[in-house]
Amino acid sequence: MIEKYPRFSLASASILWLVGCTDPSIDGSCDEIGACETEDGTGDGDGDGDGDGDGDGDGDGDGDGDGDGDGDGDGDGEDPGPIEPKEIFNERRAWVLETLANPDGWATLLGALYVDPDDPDALAQAVHTVCLGNDQSVPSGTYALGLYWEHFSEAQRQEMKDCMKSWHEINGHGTENHALMKNFAGFLFTQWFPGEDDWLTNQGPLVPGDELHESIRANLLQAMSSLYDKGYTENLSTTYDMLHLFPLLGLYAFADDEEIVRAAEAALLFHYANLAMNTFHGITLPPYNRSNYQQVNANYQGVQPNVQFMNWMYWPEGTNITDDVETWRSHSHNSTVVYNASIEWCPPDVIRKVATGNTTSYTGHGSFARFGAWGEGPSHDSMRTVYRTSDYAVGTGFLRYQPGGFYVNFKNFMLAYASSDTYNYIESSHNYWGSALTEAAAWRGASNSPFQEIAHHENTVISLFNIPELDPWEGLGYWADQRLQAPIQRADTRYPKSVDEVVESEGWIFMREGDVYIGIRPLRDYVIDTEMTDELAEFNMIRSEGATNAIVYELGTVAQHGSFEGFQAQLASNSLEIDWETLSVSYTDSDGDVLRATWVAPDYVYDSDVVAVVRPEIEINEVVQPPFDPELWPVLEGPYVSLVDRVLTVHQGGRTLTVDWSGEMPVVTEED
Repeated sequence: MIEKYPRFSLASASILWLVGCTDPSIDGSCDEIGACETEDGTGDGDGDGDGDGDGDGDGDGDGDGDGDGDGDGDGDGEDPGPIEPKEIFNERRAWVLETLANPDGWATLLGALYVDPDDPDALAQAVHTVCLGNDQSVPSGTYALGLYWEHFSEAQRQEMKDCMKSWHEINGHGTENHALMKNFAGFLFTQWFPGEDDWLTNQGPLVPGDELHESIRANLLQAMSSLYDKGYTENLSTTYDMLHLFPLLGLYAFADDEEIVRAAEAALLFHYANLAMNTFHGITLPPYNRSNYQQVNANYQGVQPNVQFMNWMYWPEGTNITDDVETWRSHSHNSTVVYNASIEWCPPDVIRKVATGNTTSYTGHGSFARFGAWGEGPSHDSMRTVYRTSDYAVGTGFLRYQPGGFYVNFKNFMLAYASSDTYNYIESSHNYWGSALTEAAAWRGASNSPFQEIAHHENTVISLFNIPELDPWEGLGYWADQRLQAPIQRADTRYPKSVDEVVESEGWIFMREGDVYIGIRPLRDYVIDTEMTDELAEFNMIRSEGATNAIVYELGTVAQHGSFEGFQAQLASNSLEIDWETLSVSYTDSDGDVLRATWVAPDYVYDSDVVAVVRPEIEINEVVQPPFDPELWPVLEGPYVSLVDRVLTVHQGGRTLTVDWSGEMPVVTEED
C-alpha cells in the first residue's frame, strides 16, 4: 500500500480540485489519489474509480471493453479497454522502489522511505541531500519532505529550510534540466515555509521568501507554457528527459497553487505524448539532443538509458526491458525512475496505448527549440520525422545548424527493430563532432554531421554525404577541440552483432532479426569491421570510404516479402540511380515509391551565430517536397498525437485527450 502523502492528500486543494473530490473534512473522499486515474481527463476518464475505463465500476473484465484485453492491437480504432488494472501498475511501482531502495543514495533514499518511512538513515540522508546544495541532490530531499513530512522531526525540517535559505542556486538556471530541478525545489520550500525573510538568490541579495516564491512561479509558468509553442532543447533526451519529468511531477503532486498544478499537468502530458509517439520497444527515436547515456556497452554507461526503465514502469508491453534485478541495480543512472515510482500517477491510457504500439503504421513529425532561459530559445532548431510500425521504426532529422551551438550529443538517425536483444537499433553518421576522440567516445555522443543530408519516406532512407577537406567551422562551438581540422572522409553505419542473420549480395548488406528485414546499400566501396572494442564491442561497423558518399536503407517484414531470400531479391531488383556530379540518388522502394535526394550545398559561414540549413532537395514520386519553412514545421504532428496552435490532441482507441492551452491556463478534457 502506498503511503498517503501528508501534504498531498490533505493540504493540496489544487490536486483535490482536479480529482473532483469533495472537502476531505466532510467525507474523506480525497484521502487517496488513485494510480492512472488521477483526474477525469488524464486517467481512464469514467470517474468510477475502478481503473477499468468502462464507467460501470465493476472492473470484472468480462469482455465488454472493460480491460479484458480483447483488442487485437491492429489499430482499427476499436478500444480494447484499459491497458491494465491500477493494481498491476502499483506492483511495478512497488518493485522499483523496493529493488532500488538504498538509504545512502540520493533518489534511492525514496525507496528506503517507501519500505520504512521512519528509517533514520534515509531521513538523515534526505536532510543531507538538501544541505549538500547539489542540483541533483536537493530534489531527493525535496521529494522526501513532500511525501513523508510527518516522519521528519521539527528540527530536521528546520535544518532543511535553513539550508535552502542559504542556497544561492535556489532560483538559478544553467541548462534546462538544472533550471527545473533547482526551481521546483525552490518553489516548494518557499511554499512550505511562507513568511520567512532573508532567502539567498542566484542574483545575490537576500529577499523575502514570498517574493522569491512569486518570481520562481513566474519563471516556471513561462517555461512550461513555452512547450506548447516550440518544445524544449532537451525534449526526448535519453539522459535529461527524466530530469524534466520528475520536477514537473513534484510540482503536480506537492504544489498548493492551482495554476502551477494545472501547468505542470499540461507539461507532463506534453512530454509523455511526445515520448509515446517517438518511442519504439522502449527506445527513444531520434532526433534528440543530449544523448549522454546511450545504449552502449561499457561499465560506466547505462546499457539501457534511464528513460527506458521509466518506460517499462509505465508501459512494459512496449519495451524490451524486464524486471531483472541485476540489470536495474548495476546501472546507477536508472535510479531517477525512483522519483516517478514515488508518485501514484501514470500517463493516461490513451497515451500509453500509443506508446505500446496499439497503432497502425504511421509517419510523425516534430520540432524543438534551441536553448534559451525559461523557454525563450528560438524555435525550430531541429526538425524530426519518424516512421513507426509494429515491427520496426525509423527516426531521422535535419537541423538549422548554428556553428556555436550544442550538437556534440545530438542523435539524428536510427533504425530500430523488434527484438528481445539489448541492442536492437542501427545508427549511421559521419564522425564530425568527435573526430579527434576515440571512435567509441565519438559514437557515445553524436550521430549527426553538417556534411550529411537525409531524405526519408516511410521505411526508406537515403543518406548523402559531402565532406570537405578542411573543417569550415574550425574552433567554433562547444568542445571544438574534439574535432579534427581535416574531417574524416568516410560514412559509417553500426549494427549489433546480435542480429540473427547477415548476408552480403549485389552490393547490399541484408540483415534479419526475427521477422524484420533490413537492407543497407553503401554506394561507395565498403568494408565491415567486426573487431570493434570498448563501448562498440557488441557492434560491427560498415565503413564506406569517400568524401562524396551515399547510403540507401530499406526495411521490411516477412508479412510483406515472405522469405528473407525474397526480400533480398526484391531490393536487388529495385531501381537505383546515382549521379555523383550533382550528388543525387534515386531509389524505387519495394512498394513502388520513388525517393530522390539531391545535395543542397549549405552556406558554411564562419560565424557562431549564422544558421546553416542542412537538408537535401527531396522528391517523392517525382513530386518535389516543400522547401524548409520553420514557421510551418509542427511541434508535434501525426495521426495519434498533434500539437497545433497550443492545443495538444492524443487520439487512440476511440478516445481523445485534449490539452487546450490557447487561453491563460490549460484545460484538460478526455472524451469518446
